[in-house]
Amino acid sequence: MKTKLVLPFAASARSGIQGFTKNIEMAAVLYLAESDRKKGEGHILRKSDEKLVFLAEGHYPIWLVPWSGGTLLFDGLGVSTQTLSHDTVPDIGAFKKDIQNARTSEAYSTVLSRNANYFKKFIGEEEKTVEGLISSPDFMRDFSTYLFEAKEIERPMVSKTLLSPTISQSGLSASVAELSRARAGIEDDARNIDAGMRMLNMATKENVKAVRTEIKQIRKGSDKRIRKVKRSAARRTRRIRVMYNKRIATISRRFQKQLRLLHKDRVKYEKMWRLQRAELNRCEAKIKSCRRRRTRRIKRAETRWAKRLERAKKKLPVLEKSIREADKKVAKVQSVRDSEISELRLKCDARVEEATKILRKLKASREADIRIKQQEIASLDTTTSLIINQMHELARSKTAALNRFDTMASPRRKKGHTLVHMPFYFARYEREAEKRYVVYPPSIVNNMGILTRMKGAMGSTRMKAFLRPRSKAVSLFLNQLVTLIEKDSTFEKEVTEAGIQNSVLRQKKLRMGVKRGLKQLHDENWLSKDEFQTLGKLLYVYA
Repeated sequence: MKTKLVLPFAASARSGIQGFTKNIEMAAVLYLAESDRKKGEGHILRKSDEKLVFLAEGHYPIWLVPWSGGTLLFDGLGVSTQTLSHDTVPDIGAFKKDIQNARTSEAYSTVLSRNANYFKKFIGEEEKTVEGLISSPDFMRDFSTYLFEAKEIERPMVSKTLLSPTISQSGLSASVAELSRARAGIEDDARNIDAGMRMLNMATKENVKAVRTEIKQIRKGSDKRIRKVKRSAARRTRRIRVMYNKRIATISRRFQKQLRLLHKDRVKYEKMWRLQRAELNRCEAKIKSCRRRRTRRIKRAETRWAKRLERAKKKLPVLEKSIREADKKVAKVQSVRDSEISELRLKCDARVEEATKILRKLKASREADIRIKQQEIASLDTTTSLIINQMHELARSKTAALNRFDTMASPRRKKGHTLVHMPFYFARYEREAEKRYVVYPPSIVNNMGILTRMKGAMGSTRMKAFLRPRSKAVSLFLNQLVTLIEKDSTFEKEVTEAGIQNSVLRQKKLRMGVKRGLKQLHDENWLSKDEFQTLGKLLYVYA
């Protein structure tokens, strides 16, 4: 059983306007319609004036359907449509089964590598078009506020063009059921993705733990063999070093004897060089002393000392040469000694290296095995993180899709299907072969303070301030009617016939009400005398 509600066309802002009636409403809309009528244009090729064929009050059907704790809004004429889309996901069950079947860490690593981009390559996008569903946030917000003014229809409405809904209650139920199934499917996907992430994390932790256990086993097994080989290698190394140390000591002793003799000769030559140097200094001193005393005996002494000086000078270079040659011999012997010792040490190191070759191989093998396992852990963590990030993206996509579904429902809940009649006025104009439609949406009657300030304004500006559209979103929604009328000739015919039949210009009762409304507006100075007479003549034409 459906409930029927009707909304008021005009509502007063804030404290309201005293004396505002249906008659004033119709009169104000007629004023706006007449103001919107195009008058003749041009001087040479003057066009004729547009004719106002009809101005009628209509009611647009809006369905309210309870869903998921809120209320869905459906366009009763099906003009509005909503296409809901969400990403389809790969088979999560197959992915989970693939992971569960991996019995070893190697097999698990292979599974992860194979599925590294499994969730990145979406199968596609699933779309669901719901006829009549209204999802505009602005319209839903404004309409929800508007609904507070609705009243239940207790008796048939007359002199109004009631647009019959093209979407039936059974069609609504089918659409809502389809929406519920689609939302449930998205929820299932979100739950499966979450479960898949948890299972993947757990499986990776278990496999990482298993690989770490393998590393411990590798260390334990290798360390036992290494300790055994290390003891044997240490014994062999000690023997080799002792043997070569003895050889080095023997060579050192042999060369030490040679060096001792050479050093002895050098010391001898150095001692002789110092003596000759002292002799040279002594001779030079004596010669200087003799020159200060110029006697015959002193001259003979000076000659002797000069001869001794010459002998000293000749011996010094010979001794210096002997010292240099001794140094060269020492350096040569030391070089030979160092070369032989170095060669022995190289042979010792080579023998030691050969003796520890197995030990080094065991250590290198252990480190290589551990490094491979550590790389396996890093690969498991990296690939798992990659897949988890892809799954997170999918989960966010599903959450966003659920949010889009949930925001389609107004939070204000209604019991059962409710049909709401939203009022509007629509006019048809004609000029020769041209025709034009204008919709006047539900409006707000401004308060007296604004109106008082606007009394000095001219013509339609004053009236538009008096009666302004209550919502831009509602206005845009109702303007779809013009597009529908222009596209659907059958619908245009039905609307035109109903509009002419219920026109406020043709029905005597409505026309009289408009006349009274114009009088009230004139009395309140919202219409000038000329405007009142012009609109009165218009009513007279249709009388």
